Amino acid sequence: MAPNILEMPGVPLFDIMLRTAEARLSRALGGACAVEVSHSLNKARKDIIIDIDHQRFRRELRYTRKELEEHGRRKGFTCFIVALDGDYVAYDYGYDDKEPGTFFSDSAATIIERKGVGSTLSALEALYCYARGYKRVKLTTEERDEVGRALRMFWERFGFTVVSVDKDDNIVMTMELTLETVAGLHDKYIAG
Repeated sequence: MAPNILEMPGVPLFDIMLRTAEARLSRALGGACAVEVSHSLNKARKDIIIDIDHQRFRRELRYTRKELEEHGRRKGFTCFIVALDGDYVAYDYGYDDKEPGTFFSDSAATIIERKGVGSTLSALEALYCYARGYKRVKLTTEERDEVGRALRMFWERFGFTVVSVDKDDNIVMTMELTLETVAGLHDKYIAG
């Protein structure tokens, strides 16, 4: 099992990283940001995710309430939700993958783009996973989204590598969680 970042000398505690990320987002967005980390999906959290999904995703990519409930019951479920001045603006969630030591980052969205919200949440998720002993983070994406954003290239710059591409052009990517990787994510997206 990977060393626990919470016990490593010279590496900030996850709570400190979380507060640092909130401060960074608050500066970038010009308001008070709070990041909630939870391990269950109550009605309010499901409503937040569904609301953001409906604003950001095309219909075939949106999860139903029943699918969200099923995801929330999966082992290792962890959800990050960002509020700006009390309004919910982003989320990122995932759970244990079938592959041991792997966290599957299932879904993430933000209604505020190009301000570092998504990158900060993804970095927090990776740091959290490393702190919990996961060896890698896995996700599925597409080459480009419906408005032409290069999603594969975004995730490659973040540190993910392509594992496979299926017949429907869904791209499976993983990022190995090493001390060097998470320290780089912390420096670039949390402390930077």
